Amino acid sequence: MYSKFALPCALIALATAGTGCNLIFGIEPGTEAAPSSASTTASTASGGGGSTTATSGSGGHGGEGGAGSAGGGPSCAPSSCTAGQCPVTQMAAGFGMNPKGMVVTEDAVLMANGEAIATIPKDGGTARTLPGTLGFGDASWVTYSGGQLSWLNWSNGDVLGISIDPPSTSPIQIAEVPPPEEGSVNPAYGRIASFGDSVYWVTQVPQAVWRAKADGSQRLAEQVASGGNPIGIAVDATHVYWSDILARQILRTTTDPLGTTAEVFAETNGGPTEIVLANGVVYWVTEDNGAVQSKATDASLDAPPFTYTVDDQAVSKSLAVDDEFVYWTVYTNSEGQGEVRRARIGMGNPITLATGQPYFFEIAVDCGSIYWNVNNLEGDEEAMVLTMPKPSN
Repeated sequence: MYSKFALPCALIALATAGTGCNLIFGIEPGTEAAPSSASTTASTASGGGGSTTATSGSGGHGGEGGAGSAGGGPSCAPSSCTAGQCPVTQMAAGFGMNPKGMVVTEDAVLMANGEAIATIPKDGGTARTLPGTLGFGDASWVTYSGGQLSWLNWSNGDVLGISIDPPSTSPIQIAEVPPPEEGSVNPAYGRIASFGDSVYWVTQVPQAVWRAKADGSQRLAEQVASGGNPIGIAVDATHVYWSDILARQILRTTTDPLGTTAEVFAETNGGPTEIVLANGVVYWVTEDNGAVQSKATDASLDAPPFTYTVDDQAVSKSLAVDDEFVYWTVYTNSEGQGEVRRARIGMGNPITLATGQPYFFEIAVDCGSIYWNVNNLEGDEEAMVLTMPKPSN
């Protein structure tokens, strides 16, 4: 069952005597996310048209119709709440620790919980471990495409997959990363994405970008690029894009044929982490200065990105995109709280949709709702997933 967001009040680090849960979890109506600065180069962020919904899913960032596609049914009933007033509820608890990657399908939220994949019904049913996903290491980042969920193991960089539609309980080994001469493979915060018949992912040890066929027909991954400090990844029909957090760049190379060198697609404001590709536009967040930016894939390489916000007091973690808005989580803001923020595509002027306890982490959307998990990376706390309707305005 779902429980109201105000119930787990004891979890809030900011709670003080005499302070009610409703105040702490209060939804700020239409609050601007300040300080912020919006670029005037809106043309580089235009990505209208199409019907793709892209979610980060901690790596669920594919191209149109790829990893980021979030089902959600053929239609959604319109919301009756407005921005800043939509109710936030906590979905069923008891599904592991240290949640990371998360995607949504038509019926459920699928989330890596460090041991397996948890499936959390949207209708309020009991969360459970997805059959066939336990016992393969530390499930961390996920991507969903063509009815298949693929996930990355934190402990060894292996990539596995399982059919969700139609359902299966038999996972496949998609590929493993060739081990380095010294040490072991560690993807760490390197994300995963899929497009067409292939899966792409990042490892931080070794520092590289990889790909393999999603059907498991190749045992060893093919190296796409090496070097730098890659984290986020996204793919479309012609290119694979990845973020380099220390170089402060978004890089890309062609996929068919596979490029031999990477080109700098965008210079970023801060160190980029997660990236999403939707409707011909690449979006990314930066953790060190709370920036959210985007750039159209067909823009010239020297064109500057569109900047939705820069907030030195915010740690931006994850983002998701639909046809109208870009959504992102703030791990902590200037007051030590977590937030869900939103801005209209190509326009900026972000607002806060929800605020509460700290450590808002991964975010995903479908046609009618917003979902995010809470993960204290410095602690060992039970996973929590929250949801709210998309505002009607």
